[in-house]
Amino acid sequence: MSSQTDWQEIVVPEKLMNHMAEGLRASQEGRDAKDTPIFQEILSHLGAQRSVVDIGAGVGRFTVPLAEHGCTVWAVEPSELMRAHLQEAVAIKELESAVHTLPGMWPDVEVSAAEVALAAFVIHFSPRPREFVRAMEAAATERCVVAIHVDPMFSGINDLWRVFHPDRMAPQPPVFRDLYPLLLEEGIVADVHVYEEPRNGGFWRDPAKALEGLAELLQIETDVEREQLAVLLRERIEKQGGAFSFAPQASRIAVVSWQPRMT
Repeated sequence: MSSQTDWQEIVVPEKLMNHMAEGLRASQEGRDAKDTPIFQEILSHLGAQRSVVDIGAGVGRFTVPLAEHGCTVWAVEPSELMRAHLQEAVAIKELESAVHTLPGMWPDVEVSAAEVALAAFVIHFSPRPREFVRAMEAAATERCVVAIHVDPMFSGINDLWRVFHPDRMAPQPPVFRDLYPLLLEEGIVADVHVYEEPRNGGFWRDPAKALEGLAELLQIETDVEREQLAVLLRERIEKQGGAFSFAPQASRIAVVSWQPRMT
């Protein structure tokens, strides 16, 4: 079987992980995950058990509302920091009996079979996407659901990357156009729905927090480079009339869904 579409591993530094957690929590404010096509796709394939494996559950964007909706959720999350945020959210909603948090990186985690296996915005972190997909099929009795970006995630910082690394290409996490051919090579013909999701920017709209996060993304290691980055950020803020954003106002999301072949 061809391995040409396997992906390079993306390692998220712990400092950046903290910013990501804050950004994810901020992005949920004023936005109900129940209204997303991702959530509706999950609900449409639930049966009497109402059970879901949430792979890369993060801070609980889908885990918590699914549990509130009467589901039993196995929340798989490798980051201790993210799990802490998730467990706090679960405790606040008093959903401990419905949510089972499991540490570890998919697919190296054993879970009970559930009706739906969900992987929302996490498969691009896996260096073994084929094993990732096969493990999803083994864990799901009714449906596998993957949410992935259509457009490159970090395209907004390409100009900055060229300043600090003119001799090499910026790393770009895989997107939908990388995933679907891989599924076809695996013999999976999936349903696809693309929708547009507004962004509120998370920590990218806060210059103080963005400086540290961008330094990690740009692999900046020296104080001189860090100061140069700070100057570039101030210049960008001035050009934007006091506003601050590296992300587009909206992003296209692909919801990729299929029936596991092992059922």
